[in-house]
Amino acid sequence: DKEKIAVIVTDQRMPEMTGIEFFKALKKSHPDIIRIILTGYTDVEDLIEAINEVGLYRYITKPWDNREIQLMIRRALEYYDLQKHNVVLVQELKKMNEELEKTVAARTVELKEANKKLENLSLIDELTQIGNARFFWRQLKSEMERASRYKHPLSLLLMDVDHFKNYNDEFGHSAGDRALILVANMLKKNMRNTDFLSRYGGEEFAVILPETKKKQALEIAERIRKAIAKKTFPYKIRKKKSEGLTISVGVSCHLEDYKGKNSKKLVIKADHALYRAKKKVRNFISE
Repeated sequence: DKEKIAVIVTDQRMPEMTGIEFFKALKKSHPDIIRIILTGYTDVEDLIEAINEVGLYRYITKPWDNREIQLMIRRALEYYDLQKHNVVLVQELKKMNEELEKTVAARTVELKEANKKLENLSLIDELTQIGNARFFWRQLKSEMERASRYKHPLSLLLMDVDHFKNYNDEFGHSAGDRALILVANMLKKNMRNTDFLSRYGGEEFAVILPETKKKQALEIAERIRKAIAKKTFPYKIRKKKSEGLTISVGVSCHLEDYKGKNSKKLVIKADHALYRAKKKVRNFISE
């Protein structure tokens, strides 16, 4: 049984084959068995040439000392056990490495997903669940670079809820928060899927309109303004409804108002337009 044989000692000179030939055949079927040859001095030179070929552990020249053979076999058995133990260790290490690689791969995927979630969370406004100011500036920069590269139009709407401080003072901050959430939802309903909405500041919102000329941007702004003006904003403090809120809108357009690629300058243009809208009558759109 190849699983139980640890050491084989044979003579180099045998009737039908040499010890080397025997070990050559044995190596294919029992590669782990320790191989020792007994040989005369005259065969040593030929034997040395074949040692690596058959994986010979030792050879003993005649005449031999029985104690020497016993000691050699004892060392060979220790070597065999150690060799088997090493094989087991290698297999265990290989399995552990494979499991570790799988674990590392799985953890890496989890880490990437967690980082992605963190990144997404860092771009979302906690109250309204739309993009925050960080999202706005990152997205606007990206869209401005693309619009400038291809000389495409890009419009921007900056919106401010009119008299929001008075609303907060009269009905409380909880009612104000609910009002902002309703405004955000109304904006989402009146935008296109290709537009980017964000809460720009406290009661300020921004919509980035890719591939949009000013005329179309003004139409979108008017649709949003009307929708907000018609909306009734409920609150619970006094168990009645307010008369509603309105928004003012400032509009600027890349290529028509500003031909560079500095996103801040496009924002400044829209901000100045918003200031004019609020200064004039509020619930108004200015460009």
